[in-house]
Amino acid sequence: MSPTGAGDLSVIIPTRERWDVLRRTLGALERQTERGFETIVVVDGTDQEPPDLPGVRVLQQEHAGPGVARNLGSRASERTLVAFLGDDMIPKPEWAAAHLALHREEPAVEVAALGRSVWHADVPRDRLHRWLEWSCALFEYRLLDEQGERDVGWSRFYSSNVSLKREFFLAAGGFDPDFVFDYEDLDMAWRMHERGVRVLYEPGAVAEHRHAYDWDAVRRRYESRGRAERLMKSKHDWFEPWFRGQMERAQAEPPASRFWPLVVDVVPRRPGRVRHAVERRANRHYLQRLAPSFLAAWAEGDVPSGHA
Repeated sequence: MSPTGAGDLSVIIPTRERWDVLRRTLGALERQTERGFETIVVVDGTDQEPPDLPGVRVLQQEHAGPGVARNLGSRASERTLVAFLGDDMIPKPEWAAAHLALHREEPAVEVAALGRSVWHADVPRDRLHRWLEWSCALFEYRLLDEQGERDVGWSRFYSSNVSLKREFFLAAGGFDPDFVFDYEDLDMAWRMHERGVRVLYEPGAVAEHRHAYDWDAVRRRYESRGRAERLMKSKHDWFEPWFRGQMERAQAEPPASRFWPLVVDVVPRRPGRVRHAVERRANRHYLQRLAPSFLAAWAEGDVPSGHA
């Protein structure tokens, strides 16, 4: 049956120890222009006592990561569509309507809708967050907006703001529980790719990312990526470790001056050739700072038995 309205949709939100921002996300869901969907919050960890969340279906699991939580929420749903939303992704009022409109237009079971994520106004617009944005270190929305294409490829399956047919998701096996955090999206997307998934970009489905970073948080995120990227490589012979390649190349190059991150803020985006040259040097400065901890985490990362 093709999805036709909000009654066909379950919004699934994994969460762990972020009740304040979760409440803001749930409040934004209550203000959606299209109503009738159900919201399933999956608490990741029995060591937590969830607060009262009126109007929300709450499930709880042993701490296993957001991917496993999304699996649990999807299996608990009986609706045609599931939308995965981060607990720190606060949706704009038209978010649900935009996701639903794309699925009405594209009812094929293999179609997924990727929403757009932007920084929330509470997140400081400092140099570090600007780098995370223009470098596409978190998401590739800058590239998507520049390219202007609708079909953005299976590797852009970002589970913090995406919707798809529940039947298709479950048939592909759900998220691999070996990935507790990081790379669960790419692993899942590859398995859906083998089944013909089409990830279509819907920039009208906007969610505001309310997650501020400092340097220690970025470093920890890259350490997590190092461990998860090694796991991804152990599971997929075709996979080329993109972040490891970045780090190794950055380490092999001459040290980039700490002034490049200052310069990039004053260089206009046009002409693009000049801007890109400055961005490359500024990006190298950040990567050279991150490389030692990333590569150490890669080397220490565990892989499942039976994998190289």
